[in-house]
Amino acid sequence: MDIHLLKMAMAAMQDQKALAQEVAKMLGITTPTLYIYVNGDGTPKEPRQRLLAVF
Repeated sequence: MDIHLLKMAMAAMQDQKALAQEVAKMLGITTPTLYIYVNGDGTPKEPRQRLLAVF
């Protein structure tokens, strides 16, 4: 997952009405992959936060 995809995943997951399965499908990834990088509230998981800090 690159920084742009991570930011899109975070933004999508911040929507309380968003379903993880739909977000993952929209991004072309699996739901487990989504949850490796992003929490259910749209915040990045550690160590993915370091990826964001670079940009």
